[in-house]
Amino acid sequence: MLAFVAVGISSPLLTIYLQSLGADFAFISVILTTTIVVMLAGNAGWGWLADRLQRRKPLFVVALASVGIAYLWLGAANDVTTAWPSRLLDGLGMAGVGTLGLTLMGDTLDTSTRKGRSMGLFRGLGSLAFAAGAFLGGRVADTLGLSFVFWVCGAFFIAATLAALLLREVNTPVASIAVSRAPTVRRASGLPVLFLAGVALWTMAHVASTSMWPNYMTANGYSMTTISSLWSLAALIEMPAMWLSGALSDVVGRAAVLAAGGFFIMLVQFGYLLLVASLPTLLGVQVVRGFGFGSYTAASMTLAAEVGGKAQRGSNSGLFNTAGSAGQLAGSLTGGMLVQAAGFNALYLVCAGLALSSAICFLLLRRQGAMPVAEQPAGL
Repeated sequence: MLAFVAVGISSPLLTIYLQSLGADFAFISVILTTTIVVMLAGNAGWGWLADRLQRRKPLFVVALASVGIAYLWLGAANDVTTAWPSRLLDGLGMAGVGTLGLTLMGDTLDTSTRKGRSMGLFRGLGSLAFAAGAFLGGRVADTLGLSFVFWVCGAFFIAATLAALLLREVNTPVASIAVSRAPTVRRASGLPVLFLAGVALWTMAHVASTSMWPNYMTANGYSMTTISSLWSLAALIEMPAMWLSGALSDVVGRAAVLAAGGFFIMLVQFGYLLLVASLPTLLGVQVVRGFGFGSYTAASMTLAAEVGGKAQRGSNSGLFNTAGSAGQLAGSLTGGMLVQAAGFNALYLVCAGLALSSAICFLLLRRQGAMPVAEQPAGL
């Protein structure tokens, strides 16, 4: 939860901070893109190492500590060239935090028949912590300055590192999850290709949109406090949305809930285009964004964690996060470059198309009927 607070504090303000250090929109995209290139390689590496060693906790501790150091470095930066390397270290560390955190959750829920609901609750609590951070971040920045915000984030990650030392790894037998019949479905190391394509497209839409959203809002006259409060509202909605979506995915399947997440994010892009001048209607757009993010996140994390047994879980989690990082890479590169070349309206139209494409991938996956299903204990 401490890590989610820190990410919540920094996310709405990062691109504004980089801009204040002298980066234009194109250079911001380059920084974000190179960070995600590091994450792209890091996801696979952390996952492979976790399976190779069959250990999670020590690697998780190292990943958290590296992110803490990266934030302290960023807060001390005097110019954008000094800040850039700190983002690369953050990318490597966050790849480990995401991949190993999901692997740990998969191990914990290995024998559960309600994985979706449990994963939704866990990740929803993370969004609640993120919301608290986003609510706090803008106020700290307006009061004490942008650079101080990242010192606070570093302190939260160091605290998270110390808390992670108290974790106990779950020993689960190496076993596989049953998969419904669908011999023609293409898979990549146990994860359906359509699922990975949908993950990449959804993430590209989300990252391209959100990476430039603070700058878009600033250009429309909103203060950092208002921007972080709106971001906080979406994250606050994510908590119940993830719990409900996770529980629903246990009943109707992961793919249907994933598709709903794609459609919701498509609607959000049109909301930003048409309703930006009205703060009350933007509140409604942020509510829809919360449900879109919650639906996608709860179902995708559950699916990635439940395919295969403990021996492959780290690699599958890494593959899932690699697909997400590929989407982040494309999204971060597209975001600033597209705004620089064609403006914000073009960006949000492209993002709407990408979100719709992800929903189509998930619907096709559902039609193929190749979703993993947990084996039910006898008598249930």
